[in-house]
Amino acid sequence: MGRRNSLIIALSIWGFMFLLNGFCYPFPGDDYVYSFIWEGHAIGTPLSEGAMRIQSFPDIFTSLGSHYMTWSGRLVSHFFLMFFLWIGKFWFNIINAAMVVLLCFCIQWIAHEGRVTIGVPAKKLALTFFCLWAFTFNFSGVMLWMAGSCNYLWTSVFLLLFLIPYVRHYFTKGEGSYPSWMVPAMAVLGVLAGNSNENTIGWIGLTGLFYLYHVWKRGMLRSWMISGFIGLAMGFMLLMLAPGNFVRLSNDIGIKESAFDHMAIMWISLIFQNFLWFYLWKGYRWKWHLQTAESHRPYFRLASWFAGVSILFNLIMFLSPIMPARSTFPNLVFLLTADMLISRCAEMQHIYIVQKSLEKFAALLGAAYFIWTAGFSLWWYHENYEWEKSVISMTEHAPRNEVMEVKASPIHTDSRYGVFSGFHLVDSTFSEDENSWKNVAFARYYHIRGIRMADTDG
Repeated sequence: MGRRNSLIIALSIWGFMFLLNGFCYPFPGDDYVYSFIWEGHAIGTPLSEGAMRIQSFPDIFTSLGSHYMTWSGRLVSHFFLMFFLWIGKFWFNIINAAMVVLLCFCIQWIAHEGRVTIGVPAKKLALTFFCLWAFTFNFSGVMLWMAGSCNYLWTSVFLLLFLIPYVRHYFTKGEGSYPSWMVPAMAVLGVLAGNSNENTIGWIGLTGLFYLYHVWKRGMLRSWMISGFIGLAMGFMLLMLAPGNFVRLSNDIGIKESAFDHMAIMWISLIFQNFLWFYLWKGYRWKWHLQTAESHRPYFRLASWFAGVSILFNLIMFLSPIMPARSTFPNLVFLLTADMLISRCAEMQHIYIVQKSLEKFAALLGAAYFIWTAGFSLWWYHENYEWEKSVISMTEHAPRNEVMEVKASPIHTDSRYGVFSGFHLVDSTFSEDENSWKNVAFARYYHIRGIRMADTDG
Protein backbone atom coordinates (compact mmCIF):
# COMPACT_ATOMS: atom_id res chain seq x y z
CA MET A 1 0.00 0.00 0.00
CA GLY A 2 2.79 2.44 0.96
CA ARG A 3 4.70 1.87 -2.26
CA ARG A 4 1.56 2.26 -4.37
CA ASN A 5 0.68 5.56 -2.66
CA SER A 6 4.21 6.81 -3.23
CA LEU A 7 3.98 5.95 -6.91
CA ILE A 8 0.62 7.75 -7.18
CA ILE A 9 2.10 10.89 -5.61
CA ALA A 10 5.21 10.66 -7.80
CA LEU A 11 3.12 10.30 -10.97
CA SER A 12 0.90 13.20 -9.85
CA ILE A 13 3.92 15.45 -9.36
CA TRP A 14 5.28 14.38 -12.73
CA GLY A 15 1.95 14.98 -14.45
CA PHE A 16 1.54 18.44 -12.96
CA MET A 17 5.06 19.49 -13.89
CA PHE A 18 4.75 17.96 -17.36
CA LEU A 19 1.59 20.01 -17.90
CA LEU A 20 3.26 23.21 -16.71
CA ASN A 21 6.31 22.58 -18.89
CA GLY A 22 4.04 21.75 -21.81
CA PHE A 23 2.47 25.22 -21.58
CA CYS A 24 5.91 26.81 -21.99
CA TYR A 25 7.70 27.48 -25.23
CA PRO A 26 11.44 28.11 -24.93
CA PHE A 27 11.80 31.32 -22.93
CA PRO A 28 12.86 34.46 -24.84
CA GLY A 29 16.57 35.03 -24.28
CA ASP A 30 18.94 32.22 -23.32
CA ASP A 31 16.82 29.37 -24.65
CA TYR A 32 16.84 30.80 -28.15
CA VAL A 33 20.50 31.90 -28.00
CA TYR A 34 21.66 28.43 -26.97
CA SER A 35 19.74 26.93 -29.89
CA PHE A 36 22.57 28.31 -32.05
CA ILE A 37 26.24 27.38 -32.16
CA TRP A 38 27.92 29.70 -29.66
CA GLU A 39 29.49 32.65 -31.48
CA GLY A 40 32.07 33.59 -28.84
CA HIS A 41 30.65 36.91 -27.67
CA ALA A 42 28.76 37.98 -24.54
CA ILE A 43 25.24 36.62 -24.30
CA GLY A 44 23.85 40.16 -24.31
CA THR A 45 25.37 40.79 -27.74
CA PRO A 46 22.80 40.07 -30.48
CA LEU A 47 23.37 37.03 -32.69
CA SER A 48 24.86 37.70 -36.09
CA GLU A 49 22.84 37.28 -39.26
CA GLY A 50 24.92 34.21 -40.09
CA ALA A 51 24.22 32.43 -36.77
CA MET A 52 23.94 28.65 -37.28
CA ARG A 53 21.39 26.44 -35.51
CA ILE A 54 22.58 23.34 -33.66
CA GLN A 55 21.60 20.34 -35.77
CA SER A 56 23.87 17.49 -34.63
CA PHE A 57 26.11 16.18 -31.86
CA PRO A 58 29.21 17.65 -33.56
CA ASP A 59 27.45 21.02 -33.51
CA ILE A 60 26.82 20.63 -29.76
CA PHE A 61 30.47 19.90 -29.04
CA THR A 62 31.60 22.74 -31.30
CA SER A 63 29.27 25.09 -29.46
CA LEU A 64 30.36 23.77 -26.05
CA GLY A 65 34.01 24.27 -26.96
CA SER A 66 33.47 27.87 -28.00
CA HIS A 67 31.27 28.50 -24.95
CA TYR A 68 33.91 27.01 -22.62
CA MET A 69 36.65 29.20 -24.05
CA THR A 70 34.68 32.46 -24.10
CA TRP A 71 31.88 32.39 -21.53
CA SER A 72 31.42 29.63 -18.90
CA GLY A 73 32.81 26.34 -17.58
CA ARG A 74 29.41 24.72 -17.02
CA LEU A 75 29.88 21.93 -19.51
CA VAL A 76 27.35 19.48 -18.05
CA SER A 77 24.33 21.77 -17.77
CA HIS A 78 24.90 23.41 -21.15
CA PHE A 79 25.39 20.08 -22.88
CA PHE A 80 21.92 18.97 -21.74
CA LEU A 81 20.47 22.39 -22.60
CA MET A 82 21.84 22.34 -26.14
CA PHE A 83 20.85 18.72 -26.60
CA PHE A 84 17.19 19.28 -25.71
CA LEU A 85 17.01 22.55 -27.64
CA TRP A 86 18.14 20.48 -30.62
CA ILE A 87 15.88 17.43 -30.29
CA GLY A 88 12.78 19.32 -29.16
CA LYS A 89 10.95 20.82 -26.20
CA PHE A 90 8.56 17.84 -25.84
CA TRP A 91 11.38 15.53 -24.76
CA PHE A 92 12.67 18.15 -22.36
CA ASN A 93 9.21 18.41 -20.80
CA ILE A 94 9.21 14.68 -20.05
CA ILE A 95 12.69 14.58 -18.52
CA ASN A 96 12.44 17.89 -16.68
CA ALA A 97 9.24 16.80 -14.92
CA ALA A 98 11.00 13.56 -13.99
CA MET A 99 13.91 15.57 -12.57
CA VAL A 100 11.52 17.36 -10.20
CA VAL A 101 10.23 13.99 -8.99
CA LEU A 102 13.78 12.66 -8.64
CA LEU A 103 14.78 15.72 -6.60
CA CYS A 104 11.91 15.04 -4.19
CA PHE A 105 13.03 11.42 -3.85
CA CYS A 106 16.68 12.43 -3.35
CA ILE A 107 15.79 14.75 -0.47
CA GLN A 108 13.78 11.96 1.17
CA TRP A 109 16.45 9.32 0.51
CA ILE A 110 18.96 11.46 2.39
CA ALA A 111 16.47 12.03 5.22
CA HIS A 112 15.92 8.24 5.40
CA GLU A 113 19.58 7.45 6.11
CA GLY A 114 20.64 7.34 2.45
CA ARG A 115 18.43 4.35 1.65
CA VAL A 116 17.38 4.43 -2.01
CA THR A 117 13.88 3.01 -2.16
CA ILE A 118 10.63 3.70 -3.96
CA GLY A 119 8.82 3.19 -0.67
CA VAL A 120 9.29 6.74 0.58
CA PRO A 121 6.24 7.81 2.64
CA ALA A 122 3.76 9.34 0.22
CA LYS A 123 2.95 12.16 2.65
CA LYS A 124 6.62 13.14 2.87
CA LEU A 125 7.03 13.03 -0.91
CA ALA A 126 4.02 15.32 -1.36
CA LEU A 127 5.29 17.65 1.38
CA THR A 128 8.69 17.89 -0.28
CA PHE A 129 7.15 18.96 -3.58
CA PHE A 130 4.86 21.42 -1.82
CA CYS A 131 7.88 23.04 -0.15
CA LEU A 132 9.62 23.34 -3.52
CA TRP A 133 6.45 24.87 -4.97
CA ALA A 134 5.81 27.28 -2.11
CA PHE A 135 9.32 28.34 -1.09
CA THR A 136 11.35 28.47 -4.32
CA PHE A 137 12.37 32.04 -5.08
CA ASN A 138 11.87 32.36 -8.88
CA PHE A 139 10.13 28.99 -9.41
CA SER A 140 9.76 29.47 -13.17
CA GLY A 141 13.46 30.28 -13.48
CA VAL A 142 14.59 26.91 -12.08
CA MET A 143 11.71 24.56 -12.90
CA LEU A 144 10.34 25.70 -16.29
CA TRP A 145 12.95 27.81 -18.05
CA MET A 146 15.09 25.37 -20.04
CA ALA A 147 18.40 27.13 -19.34
CA GLY A 148 17.53 27.67 -15.67
CA SER A 149 16.37 24.10 -15.14
CA CYS A 150 19.53 22.58 -16.61
CA ASN A 151 21.73 24.93 -14.57
CA TYR A 152 19.96 24.68 -11.20
CA LEU A 153 17.34 21.92 -10.97
CA TRP A 154 19.35 19.28 -12.81
CA THR A 155 22.64 20.11 -11.11
CA SER A 156 20.95 19.96 -7.69
CA VAL A 157 19.76 16.45 -8.53
CA PHE A 158 23.27 15.40 -9.60
CA LEU A 159 24.70 16.84 -6.39
CA LEU A 160 22.25 15.04 -4.08
CA LEU A 161 22.69 11.78 -5.98
CA PHE A 162 26.43 12.14 -5.42
CA LEU A 163 25.96 12.76 -1.69
CA ILE A 164 23.57 9.85 -1.04
CA PRO A 165 26.25 7.08 -0.85
CA TYR A 166 28.27 9.21 1.57
CA VAL A 167 25.16 9.79 3.69
CA ARG A 168 24.51 6.05 3.72
CA HIS A 169 28.12 5.42 4.74
CA TYR A 170 27.75 8.04 7.50
CA PHE A 171 24.66 6.42 9.01
CA THR A 172 25.93 2.83 8.74
CA LYS A 173 29.45 3.74 9.93
CA GLY A 174 30.88 2.08 6.83
CA GLU A 175 29.32 -1.31 7.47
CA GLY A 176 28.13 -3.46 4.59
CA SER A 177 29.61 -4.36 1.24
CA TYR A 178 29.87 -2.09 -1.76
CA PRO A 179 29.84 -3.36 -5.37
CA SER A 180 32.96 -2.81 -7.45
CA TRP A 181 31.05 -0.79 -10.05
CA MET A 182 30.62 2.01 -7.50
CA VAL A 183 34.23 3.11 -8.06
CA PRO A 184 33.78 4.23 -11.71
CA ALA A 185 30.14 5.21 -11.13
CA MET A 186 31.04 7.59 -8.31
CA ALA A 187 33.85 9.08 -10.40
CA VAL A 188 31.38 9.90 -13.19
CA LEU A 189 28.76 11.16 -10.75
CA GLY A 190 31.44 13.26 -9.08
CA VAL A 191 32.25 14.98 -12.38
CA LEU A 192 28.54 15.66 -13.00
CA ALA A 193 28.12 17.08 -9.50
CA GLY A 194 31.40 18.99 -9.48
CA ASN A 195 30.70 20.78 -12.75
CA SER A 196 27.48 22.32 -11.47
CA ASN A 197 27.36 25.69 -9.65
CA GLU A 198 30.29 27.80 -8.57
CA ASN A 199 28.75 28.72 -5.21
CA THR A 200 28.17 25.15 -4.00
CA ILE A 201 31.00 22.75 -4.74
CA GLY A 202 33.81 24.62 -2.97
CA TRP A 203 32.09 24.28 0.41
CA ILE A 204 31.13 20.65 -0.19
CA GLY A 205 34.65 19.76 -1.28
CA LEU A 206 36.24 21.51 1.69
CA THR A 207 34.01 19.82 4.28
CA GLY A 208 34.23 16.57 2.34
CA LEU A 209 38.00 16.53 2.87
CA PHE A 210 37.46 16.64 6.62
CA TYR A 211 34.99 13.76 6.39
CA LEU A 212 37.38 11.62 4.32
CA TYR A 213 40.14 12.28 6.84
CA HIS A 214 37.75 11.39 9.68
CA VAL A 215 36.73 8.02 8.19
CA TRP A 216 40.32 7.26 7.14
CA LYS A 217 41.50 7.58 10.74
CA ARG A 218 38.80 5.11 11.78
CA GLY A 219 39.60 2.64 9.03
CA MET A 220 36.28 3.20 7.22
CA LEU A 221 37.56 4.78 4.02
CA ARG A 222 36.40 3.02 0.83
CA SER A 223 37.83 3.24 -2.69
CA TRP A 224 34.55 4.55 -4.14
CA MET A 225 34.69 7.49 -1.72
CA ILE A 226 38.10 8.46 -3.08
CA SER A 227 37.07 8.07 -6.74
CA GLY A 228 33.95 10.11 -6.10
CA PHE A 229 35.95 12.91 -4.54
CA ILE A 230 38.48 12.84 -7.38
CA GLY A 231 35.61 13.10 -9.87
CA LEU A 232 34.13 16.00 -7.87
CA ALA A 233 37.48 17.79 -7.90
CA MET A 234 37.88 17.22 -11.65
CA GLY A 235 34.41 18.57 -12.39
CA PHE A 236 35.03 21.59 -10.17
CA MET A 237 38.37 22.36 -11.79
CA LEU A 238 36.78 22.14 -15.25
CA LEU A 239 34.15 24.56 -13.98
CA MET A 240 36.39 27.10 -12.29
CA LEU A 241 39.44 27.05 -14.59
CA ALA A 242 37.52 27.51 -17.83
CA PRO A 243 39.16 30.25 -19.95
CA GLY A 244 35.67 31.59 -20.58
CA ASN A 245 35.32 32.58 -16.92
CA PHE A 246 38.28 34.95 -17.21
CA VAL A 247 37.14 36.30 -20.56
CA ARG A 248 33.70 36.91 -19.11
CA LEU A 249 35.11 38.75 -16.08
CA SER A 250 37.44 40.87 -18.20
CA ASN A 251 34.64 42.01 -20.49
CA ASP A 252 32.43 44.84 -19.38
CA ILE A 253 29.02 43.28 -19.97
CA GLY A 254 27.21 46.18 -18.30
CA ILE A 255 25.93 44.13 -15.38
CA LYS A 256 27.25 44.74 -11.88
CA GLU A 257 25.22 44.76 -8.70
CA SER A 258 26.00 46.40 -5.39
CA ALA A 259 26.26 44.68 -2.00
CA PHE A 260 22.83 46.17 -1.29
CA ASP A 261 21.37 44.37 -4.33
CA HIS A 262 22.89 41.10 -3.13
CA MET A 263 21.53 41.65 0.36
CA ALA A 264 18.06 42.36 -1.03
CA ILE A 265 18.05 39.03 -2.91
CA MET A 266 19.17 37.23 0.25
CA TRP A 267 16.46 38.84 2.37
CA ILE A 268 13.74 38.03 -0.16
CA SER A 269 14.94 34.42 -0.30
CA LEU A 270 14.79 34.29 3.51
CA ILE A 271 11.21 35.59 3.37
CA PHE A 272 10.34 32.77 0.99
CA GLN A 273 12.09 30.26 3.25
CA ASN A 274 11.01 31.62 6.64
CA PHE A 275 8.74 28.66 7.49
CA LEU A 276 11.59 26.22 6.83
CA TRP A 277 13.95 28.15 9.09
CA PHE A 278 11.22 28.35 11.74
CA TYR A 279 10.75 24.59 11.65
CA LEU A 280 14.51 24.05 11.96
CA TRP A 281 14.63 26.43 14.93
CA LYS A 282 11.74 24.59 16.58
CA GLY A 283 13.52 21.30 15.98
CA TYR A 284 16.62 22.49 17.81
CA ARG A 285 14.49 23.79 20.68
CA TRP A 286 13.18 20.24 21.07
CA LYS A 287 16.65 18.83 20.66
CA TRP A 288 16.98 17.57 24.23
CA HIS A 289 13.77 15.54 23.72
CA LEU A 290 14.88 14.10 20.40
CA GLN A 291 18.36 13.12 21.48
CA THR A 292 17.33 10.58 24.07
CA ALA A 293 19.23 7.93 22.11
CA GLU A 294 22.78 8.04 20.77
CA SER A 295 21.56 6.66 17.44
CA HIS A 296 19.53 9.81 16.79
CA ARG A 297 22.37 12.30 17.14
CA PRO A 298 23.64 11.75 13.57
CA TYR A 299 20.41 13.29 12.24
CA PHE A 300 21.09 16.59 13.99
CA ARG A 301 24.75 16.61 13.02
CA LEU A 302 23.95 16.01 9.37
CA ALA A 303 21.06 18.51 9.45
CA SER A 304 23.46 21.09 10.89
CA TRP A 305 25.85 20.47 8.00
CA PHE A 306 23.12 20.83 5.36
CA ALA A 307 21.76 24.00 6.99
CA GLY A 308 25.24 25.45 7.47
CA VAL A 309 26.43 24.97 3.90
CA SER A 310 23.07 26.24 2.61
CA ILE A 311 23.88 29.57 4.26
CA LEU A 312 27.41 29.52 2.85
CA PHE A 313 26.00 28.93 -0.65
CA ASN A 314 24.37 32.35 -0.50
CA LEU A 315 27.12 34.20 1.37
CA ILE A 316 29.78 33.36 -1.21
CA MET A 317 27.62 35.01 -3.87
CA PHE A 318 28.80 38.36 -2.47
CA LEU A 319 31.98 37.66 -4.45
CA SER A 320 29.96 37.45 -7.67
CA PRO A 321 29.20 40.56 -9.80
CA ILE A 322 25.53 39.53 -9.87
CA MET A 323 23.26 37.41 -7.70
CA PRO A 324 20.19 36.29 -9.69
CA ALA A 325 17.23 34.97 -7.71
CA ARG A 326 17.66 31.50 -9.20
CA SER A 327 21.12 31.19 -7.59
CA THR A 328 19.41 30.75 -4.20
CA PHE A 329 17.85 27.44 -5.28
CA PRO A 330 20.69 25.17 -4.00
CA ASN A 331 20.38 26.99 -0.68
CA LEU A 332 16.69 26.05 -0.53
CA VAL A 333 17.34 22.41 -1.47
CA PHE A 334 19.90 21.95 1.31
CA LEU A 335 17.75 23.78 3.87
CA LEU A 336 14.77 21.60 2.97
CA THR A 337 16.94 18.50 3.32
CA ALA A 338 18.00 19.65 6.80
CA ASP A 339 14.32 20.05 7.77
CA MET A 340 13.46 16.59 6.48
CA LEU A 341 16.29 15.06 8.53
CA ILE A 342 14.91 16.70 11.69
CA SER A 343 11.39 15.60 10.78
CA ARG A 344 12.57 12.02 10.26
CA CYS A 345 14.26 12.00 13.66
CA ALA A 346 11.19 13.45 15.36
CA GLU A 347 8.95 10.80 13.83
CA MET A 348 11.25 8.05 15.07
CA GLN A 349 10.87 9.49 18.59
CA HIS A 350 7.09 10.00 18.13
CA ILE A 351 7.45 13.70 18.91
CA TYR A 352 5.75 16.61 17.15
CA ILE A 353 8.07 19.51 16.35
CA VAL A 354 4.96 21.61 15.80
CA GLN A 355 1.79 21.01 17.79
CA LYS A 356 -0.47 18.45 16.14
CA SER A 357 -3.42 20.86 15.93
CA LEU A 358 -1.22 23.52 14.32
CA GLU A 359 0.21 20.93 11.94
CA LYS A 360 -3.29 19.96 10.76
CA PHE A 361 -4.25 23.61 10.32
CA ALA A 362 -1.04 24.25 8.34
CA ALA A 363 -1.80 21.21 6.16
CA LEU A 364 -5.29 22.54 5.33
CA LEU A 365 -3.93 26.02 4.67
CA GLY A 366 -1.16 24.59 2.49
CA ALA A 367 -3.62 22.49 0.51
CA ALA A 368 -5.80 25.55 -0.11
CA TYR A 369 -2.75 27.59 -1.12
CA PHE A 370 -1.56 24.94 -3.56
CA ILE A 371 -4.99 24.38 -5.14
CA TRP A 372 -5.43 28.12 -5.71
CA THR A 373 -1.91 28.98 -6.90
CA ALA A 374 -1.49 25.83 -8.99
CA GLY A 375 -4.88 26.28 -10.64
CA PHE A 376 -4.28 29.95 -11.34
CA SER A 377 -0.76 29.26 -12.65
CA LEU A 378 -2.04 26.56 -15.01
CA TRP A 379 -4.64 28.99 -16.35
CA TRP A 380 -2.07 31.76 -16.79
CA TYR A 381 0.49 29.53 -18.52
CA HIS A 382 -2.22 28.21 -20.83
CA GLU A 383 -3.16 31.76 -21.80
CA ASN A 384 0.49 32.66 -22.24
CA TYR A 385 0.96 29.54 -24.38
CA GLU A 386 -1.90 30.62 -26.66
CA TRP A 387 -0.43 34.13 -26.92
CA GLU A 388 3.04 32.82 -27.81
CA LYS A 389 1.49 30.37 -30.27
CA SER A 390 -0.23 33.26 -32.04
CA VAL A 391 3.04 35.23 -32.16
CA ILE A 392 4.91 32.27 -33.62
CA SER A 393 2.18 31.70 -36.21
CA MET A 394 2.56 35.36 -37.24
CA THR A 395 6.21 34.72 -38.08
CA GLU A 396 5.15 32.30 -40.82
CA HIS A 397 3.52 35.12 -42.78
CA ALA A 398 5.65 38.10 -41.67
CA PRO A 399 7.22 40.10 -44.52
CA ARG A 400 10.93 39.31 -44.64
CA ASN A 401 11.90 42.97 -45.05
CA GLU A 402 9.83 44.38 -42.16
CA VAL A 403 10.10 44.20 -38.37
CA MET A 404 7.12 42.36 -36.93
CA GLU A 405 5.27 44.23 -34.17
CA VAL A 406 3.18 42.38 -31.58
CA LYS A 407 0.92 43.53 -28.78
CA ALA A 408 1.24 42.27 -25.23
CA SER A 409 -1.43 39.93 -23.98
CA PRO A 410 -3.73 41.26 -21.20
CA ILE A 411 -2.24 38.65 -18.86
CA HIS A 412 1.13 40.41 -19.15
CA THR A 413 -0.23 43.84 -18.27
CA ASP A 414 -2.06 42.90 -15.05
CA SER A 415 0.48 43.05 -12.21
CA ARG A 416 -1.94 41.34 -9.78
CA TYR A 417 -1.57 38.02 -11.56
CA GLY A 418 1.89 37.47 -10.12
CA VAL A 419 0.48 37.63 -6.59
CA PHE A 420 -2.51 35.45 -7.48
CA SER A 421 -0.19 32.75 -8.75
CA GLY A 422 2.03 32.79 -5.67
CA PHE A 423 4.81 34.39 -7.78
CA HIS A 424 5.12 31.41 -10.14
CA LEU A 425 4.81 33.32 -13.42
CA VAL A 426 7.42 34.34 -15.98
CA ASP A 427 8.00 37.39 -18.14
CA SER A 428 7.87 36.02 -21.68
CA THR A 429 7.33 39.31 -23.48
CA PHE A 430 9.79 41.02 -25.81
CA SER A 431 11.46 44.40 -25.75
CA GLU A 432 10.13 47.43 -27.60
CA ASP A 433 13.60 47.62 -29.17
CA GLU A 434 13.97 45.19 -32.07
CA ASN A 435 17.77 45.27 -31.57
CA SER A 436 17.54 43.79 -28.08
CA TRP A 437 19.50 40.51 -27.92
CA LYS A 438 16.37 38.58 -26.86
CA ASN A 439 14.35 39.94 -29.76
CA VAL A 440 17.17 39.25 -32.22
CA ALA A 441 17.58 35.64 -31.04
CA PHE A 442 13.84 35.03 -31.52
CA ALA A 443 13.95 36.63 -34.97
CA ARG A 444 16.95 34.52 -36.04
CA TYR A 445 15.22 31.37 -34.78
CA TYR A 446 12.06 31.99 -36.84
CA HIS A 447 13.84 33.53 -39.85
CA ILE A 448 12.24 36.97 -39.72
CA ARG A 449 13.92 40.37 -39.96
CA GLY A 450 13.01 41.39 -36.42
CA ILE A 451 10.34 41.63 -33.74
CA ARG A 452 9.35 44.26 -31.19
CA MET A 453 6.57 44.86 -28.70
CA ALA A 454 4.13 47.61 -29.49
CA ASP A 455 4.60 50.75 -27.41
CA THR A 456 2.36 50.18 -24.38
CA ASP A 457 2.01 53.93 -23.89
CA GLY A 458 0.86 54.45 -27.43
